[in-house]
Amino acid sequence: MMWLSWLLFFNKKFMTNYITVIGYKVYVPKLPWNQENPLSACSVLAHEWVHMKDSKKFGPLFKFLYLFPQILAPLAVFGFYHSAFFLFILCLLPLPAPFRAWFEFRAYVVSIAVRWWLTKQTTSYDWLTEQFTSSAYYWMFPAKAFLRKRFEKEFSRIQKDDLKDYEKEIKKALKAI
Repeated sequence: MMWLSWLLFFNKKFMTNYITVIGYKVYVPKLPWNQENPLSACSVLAHEWVHMKDSKKFGPLFKFLYLFPQILAPLAVFGFYHSAFFLFILCLLPLPAPFRAWFEFRAYVVSIAVRWWLTKQTTSYDWLTEQFTSSAYYWMFPAKAFLRKRFEKEFSRIQKDDLKDYEKEIKKALKAI
């Protein structure tokens, strides 16, 4: 994971504060992980499960879409064949990443749902929008007001128990614990 930490230079807390999934393997900063906070553990693991489910559904396209547009930057090496390819270096900028934002939004809605189902507490909308609009995910979606409204709408849907299929699966798994 050190190579990924180097690649994610913009997120200084990646190796100490972030849990990530690659394929079907969940990486945590250290073991034992989160023993003192089972609510957080359930929420994070449900979040990562959504990514695994998306990866299974979309196959290799998931990884491409999640990393888009930054994944296009290596095409700049073809600039030595045609100078127009050098423009792909611009993909290294913190450009909005709509597909990553969509995948993360789905996963964070599940995090909100898990917190609600287990504690009847809400999640801080400021914290949620910060994940999308800061270096945490390379400034993937800069529209704070839009995100806040969407999270509020999703939380209302969760409270009404108007669940999507994958949310129903998670809720059923939590009830079985």
